[in-house]
Amino acid sequence: MKKVEVTAADRRDRQEMLRLYEERGPQTERTLLAAGISLESQARNAPWVAEQVKLAEAA
Repeated sequence: MKKVEVTAADRRDRQEMLRLYEERGPQTERTLLAAGISLESQARNAPWVAEQVKLAEAA
């Protein structure tokens, strides 16, 4: 099993995606692109962000 390395850019994008969700609710691909988050980054990081949202809502 290959370990996926989370880059500094991924960490930044994850935090930005989470911040946008907390401020404005669910975001579209287009609004994330406008925020400077590439489609590739969205594909890599959206599952992590979704998990954080689920954990926060369960708490």
